[in-house]
Amino acid sequence: MEFYTKLFGWSLEQSKVTEMDYKEIVVGGKSIGGVMAIDESWGPEPPPSHWAAYIAVDNADETAEKILANGGRVNVPVFDAPGVGRMAMVADPSGADFAIIQFTQPA
Repeated sequence: MEFYTKLFGWSLEQSKVTEMDYKEIVVGGKSIGGVMAIDESWGPEPPPSHWAAYIAVDNADETAEKILANGGRVNVPVFDAPGVGRMAMVADPSGADFAIIQFTQPA
């Protein structure tokens, strides 16, 4: 987090939509993204450090089914993120990873 705040001048603020340790990236008074630490709470084989692009969808479950039906894959099945919505980590047929999110409230 220190690297990006120094590099880009971002402000990081604890998210108000979830109690988990998730910092929103705030630029010009607007939240434009977020960061969180990957630590022991992720289990015995946590993923490597990474960035994920999220695409907002109307229905995460239906979108995950469409991804599979069209040759993509679901890396992490749809799950509830309390206070945020439903999301999944997925990939397109070429293997490019991205995430889908169905917000609890309109973004």
